[in-house]
Amino acid sequence: MAEEKIEKLMKKRSCMKSKLTIFNNFLNAFETSSTSKKLKILDLESRLKKFENLYADFDKLQCDIEMLAEDLDNESEEREMFEDHYHQLIATARSILGARCGSAHARNDSVASFKDAQAAESQDIPF
Repeated sequence: MAEEKIEKLMKKRSCMKSKLTIFNNFLNAFETSSTSKKLKILDLESRLKKFENLYADFDKLQCDIEMLAEDLDNESEEREMFEDHYHQLIATARSILGARCGSAHARNDSVASFKDAQAAESQDIPF
């Protein structure tokens, strides 16, 4: 009975690990996608929000597995590998979003600064 339960839990964990792979593949294809940059950013933001919820589900599931498992060393390795990969993907996604948003803000700031400078110049010109 316990073996059936742990097998079921491990299958669920495999599904969660496949979500890591899917998100990893998305991030790898992000730059080469022909979709417009704005749509790619919106897509990434949406996927990241959903992906961030994965950790809590994994943690609960992994705790259930660890409580039933006989080989805790192997389960600790599973947890560590998942967490390392998860946090790496989160950092990569946030870095992409930060770089994109940062460059957009920089462009907007440049345009605003240019317009402010033009306005100041026009006030200094005597008629």
